Amino acid sequence: MPWGYAAVAVGTLAAGKMSSNASDKATRAQANAAQSGMTSEERMFDRSLELQEPYRDAGYDALEGLQGLTDPTQRAGMLQDYYAGPEYQQQAAQIEEQQLRNAAATGGIRGGANQAALATIAPGLGQQYLSGLGQQYTGLANMGMGAASQGSAQASQLGSSMAALQQQAGQASASNSLAQGNIWGNVIKDVGALGYDYFGKG
Repeated sequence: MPWGYAAVAVGTLAAGKMSSNASDKATRAQANAAQSGMTSEERMFDRSLELQEPYRDAGYDALEGLQGLTDPTQRAGMLQDYYAGPEYQQQAAQIEEQQLRNAAATGGIRGGANQAALATIAPGLGQQYLSGLGQQYTGLANMGMGAASQGSAQASQLGSSMAALQQQAGQASASNSLAQGNIWGNVIKDVGALGYDYFGKG
């Protein structure tokens, strides 16, 4: 008879151990899945920031350009470089040629109106150049700001996702602790009942 009780007790302990191992294994699997999810989230976030970097950099440079346009000294330097370049020379030559052609057709090539029109070529092209720069810089700055905002939103989303995954892992660990308590509590109760039954009958 004692051997029968002992066998049942051993079987109860073995079953408890199996249940405990199964619970531990399930918890580890869930914790590993949460860690894999966090690693994947971080990798995608880093890749996204890497892809956005050229746009952010262009936006920062454009912002400096816009700030330069508000400074008289820098603006004068930009105009000086423009007037010395081939772009201005080509545009000015085309406009001057057209103006002289029109003046010749009307017989006013030596008139004051023609001279005044020729005198406005450089200032007009300079103003057009600065306006064009401002538009380009504004477009690039807005693009950079959009990339920076997107990165900020993704960082916030990453934080929420990581917190959720960490919470899942924590809940799994807490559930495992409760399960372990229940498993071994039942084992002890069953073994105790066996002992009481045996010794009580003895």
